[in-house]
Amino acid sequence: MLALGASSVMAQGLSTRENEAIVAKLGARPVAGDAALNFVIPLVGLNANDGTQAGLFDGNMLGSGDLLTFKYYHTDNFVLRAGVRLYANNDRLSGDTFESEPFGVTLGEGDISNLAVINQDRSYVLAIGFEHHFSNSNIFDVYTGADLLVGFNKMRNTMEMEYNNIDGNLNDIITRDLFTEQTNSTVIGLGWVVGWNTFIAQLPISVGIEYGLSMKWLLGGRTKVTEERDVRNADNLNSYSVEYFTDDSQPGLLFSDLSRRNFNMDTNQNVRLTFQFYFTR
Repeated sequence: MLALGASSVMAQGLSTRENEAIVAKLGARPVAGDAALNFVIPLVGLNANDGTQAGLFDGNMLGSGDLLTFKYYHTDNFVLRAGVRLYANNDRLSGDTFESEPFGVTLGEGDISNLAVINQDRSYVLAIGFEHHFSNSNIFDVYTGADLLVGFNKMRNTMEMEYNNIDGNLNDIITRDLFTEQTNSTVIGLGWVVGWNTFIAQLPISVGIEYGLSMKWLLGGRTKVTEERDVRNADNLNSYSVEYFTDDSQPGLLFSDLSRRNFNMDTNQNVRLTFQFYFTR
C-alpha cells in the first residue's frame, strides 16, 4: 500500500509538468539569409589543366588543392555560390661551394663556385555562380544555375651558376650561366548546371546531385626560356643571351615564336554528388 501511494504521488507530480515550447530558427529547407558549406564528391571529374577537357572543377571533399565552396540564399529561391583556391610555393637555395686547401678540397677550372636556384609556382582560381530553385518543398528541391570560373597560373624557375676561374687562364672561359623558364596560363570557364537536393528530416542538411554543360578556354601555357652566358677572354667580358619557347605537347622542339590556346565544350564533364550543411547568420 505504501508503494502504491508513493507511485500515485509521483504520477501526479509528473502530470503537472509542462514542456517548454521551442521554435527552431532553421527548418529543413533554407530561406533568404541562410548560407551553406558545400562539400562535393566527384562522380565524373574531367577538368584537366592542360585544356584537353571541358570540366571546370570537381568541388570540395577536403582534399589538397580542392576549391573552398560556399552558398548564400539571397532569396528563398535564388542562391549565390562561390569557390576559391589560392596556392603558392616558393623554394630558394643559394650558396658558395666549399673549398679548403688543407683538407684537399679545391675547385678546378670551370667548377661551380656559387649556385642560386629559385623555383616559384602560383595558382589562383575563383568560381562564382548562381542557382534558381523551382520547388518550395521541404523534401525535394530542383534547381538550375550557371558558373563562371577564372584561373591564373604562373611557374618560374631560375638557376644561376658562377664558375671558378684560375688566374692566368683567360681563353674563352665561361664565368656565369643563367637559365630561366616561365610559364603563364589563364583559364576561363562557363558552365550550366541542373541539380536536385533532398532535405534530410528536420536536419539542416541536404544531399543531391548536379550535372550539365561546360566549356573552357585555356590561354597561354607556353614556356618562355631565357639563357644567358658570360665569357671572359683576355681582358674582355662578353655576355650572350638567347630566348626561345617550348611546349609540353611537342617535347624536344624549340620555337622562336609560339602561341597556344585551347577550347573545349562537352556535357557531363563534371557530375557531382553534393552535400550541404546549412546555417543562419
